[in-house]
Amino acid sequence: MKYLLDTCVLSELVKSERDAHVLQWVRMRKPLELCISAMTWGELQRGVTRLPESKRRSELTLWLQQLEAGFEDRILAFDRNTSRIWAHMTVQAEAQGKTMAAFDSIIAATAQAHGCTLVTRNIGDFINAGIDVLNPWHMELD
Repeated sequence: MKYLLDTCVLSELVKSERDAHVLQWVRMRKPLELCISAMTWGELQRGVTRLPESKRRSELTLWLQQLEAGFEDRILAFDRNTSRIWAHMTVQAEAQGKTMAAFDSIIAATAQAHGCTLVTRNIGDFINAGIDVLNPWHMELD
């Protein structure tokens, strides 16, 4: 099984007080099962770049470098196939009178294009996407 990690999952991993459920869920996965979308990668970079020069920004910049190296070819692009899926997904939601935020719909289309379950805390943001979604914050600890 492949999982696409949403921005909130990755952000949780660098908090000073991390959620035990999320940490356990991530630790139980094999690295090759985990992917991130180019959109999530961009959101993380944007967040770090917006920070004022500080020790925290330096730490997060280093973390991003390590994350990029660790994910190597598992940062999934928004390519031609994904754009077709995105178009169909958003038109279908609109036909039902529902909308999706631009970033969320791009992340959802990436998950669908690559056969991934999306891992996020924000289940409601993806309810109209028609994809498999998992919330590790609400899982039982074994």
